Amino acid sequence: MTRRAQAGFTLLELMIVVIIIGVLAAVAIPAFTAYVYRARASEAPDFLSEIRQRQESYRSEFGQYAAVSTGFGDLMPSSLVPNGGVQSWPASTPKWDELGARPDGPVYFQYATVAGLPGTTPPGGLGYDGSDFWFVSHAVGDLDGDGTKVTFESYSAGNHIWISEGKGWE
Repeated sequence: MTRRAQAGFTLLELMIVVIIIGVLAAVAIPAFTAYVYRARASEAPDFLSEIRQRQESYRSEFGQYAAVSTGFGDLMPSSLVPNGGVQSWPASTPKWDELGARPDGPVYFQYATVAGLPGTTPPGGLGYDGSDFWFVSHAVGDLDGDGTKVTFESYSAGNHIWISEGKGWE
């Protein structure tokens, strides 16, 4: 009687493959999650840069910066989507349309940009003396839905963007 060799995997071989896949997933998932959050966060500096360009164009045409928002509580869109979701920019935003700033698509952040005349001081205690025309742009978002908001700020006196959560100037 001849015995045929059986083709296939042993239980030990399958367990080793499962362990290897588990280790790879344990390394890859956090790296991918961090990549996703960095990609989401890149929206704010990009749009704040667009706001800066539009504000400078507005000032060259009208002699002052556009007062789009009444304060940092006057955010657009008016609410954040829970769990770090995206939302559409409202169709009708007269002051933002006057400035000419509009995101390319749905947003993870809320935005505000306040402006003032010489002799007035910007909100937030930025240390700016208000001796010239000024604007401050603000972006707030909850990228991962944990309730912790990250804030990006840009203002007319510098080309830097301030990032909250101890990251400082970037």
